[in-house]
Amino acid sequence: MPLLTVTGLSKRFGGLDAVADIDMHVDEGELVALIGPNGAGKTTLFNLLTGVTPPTSGTITLDVAGQSVSLIGKPPYQVAKMGLARTFQNIRLFARLTVRENIQAAMTHRYTENFFAQILRLPAYYRKEQLVATWTDALLTAFDLTDVADLDADNLPYGTQRRVEIARAVATQPKIIFLDEPAAGMNPEETAALTALIRRLRSEFHLTVVLIEHDMSLVMNLAERIYVLEHGKLIATGTPAAIQQDEAVIAAYLGGGVHA
Repeated sequence: MPLLTVTGLSKRFGGLDAVADIDMHVDEGELVALIGPNGAGKTTLFNLLTGVTPPTSGTITLDVAGQSVSLIGKPPYQVAKMGLARTFQNIRLFARLTVRENIQAAMTHRYTENFFAQILRLPAYYRKEQLVATWTDALLTAFDLTDVADLDADNLPYGTQRRVEIARAVATQPKIIFLDEPAAGMNPEETAALTALIRRLRSEFHLTVVLIEHDMSLVMNLAERIYVLEHGKLIATGTPAAIQQDEAVIAAYLGGGVHA
């Protein structure tokens, strides 16, 4: 059973089909890319998969301990609890919180204690605090953020803010992480570091990764499978090598082709 299965997924805004009859799947441990021209419906699809936007029709199911569980109708916080995390095209950090506080803010649904434990400072409260501190320190180290841990997020360079955003998503302990144009606005050095980081998400954190990206060099070097959208419709799926040779994809998006 795939980790995530999407069948006949559509979203209509008025008379416009932003996403139309999408069938796709993501297997556990895969690194999958979603590409297409601007306005193809990529971010809308991410919004549907993570509960930000309700679909007009179709199904989204997640494999939970061998059981197929529907995500339809669940709000984003419940989708996050089930193991789906994401970043956004525009960085959405808490600007006036420190890096450490941004990461800890993502842990509230994982590490909770009852009201009386918090008010009375019972042992459960201190156990929770220790778990949060330990996991935060581990993420700060893993994402090379220790030196900036106590700086406000809005005082950081752009590339560092992206790392904080990804670290915050990982803090929720997801099964799948959705990255929406993570390389946007990055210089070549930052993009190279990001490419290595995305590989580590799978190798070290054992995450399944789905990304939207316009940097075709990054996509072709990272992705194992690629889905291609145009005008809200899926026009191709396959390996990077197959996608580079697909005539419909070349006509719609790649032009003369892209090489890794």
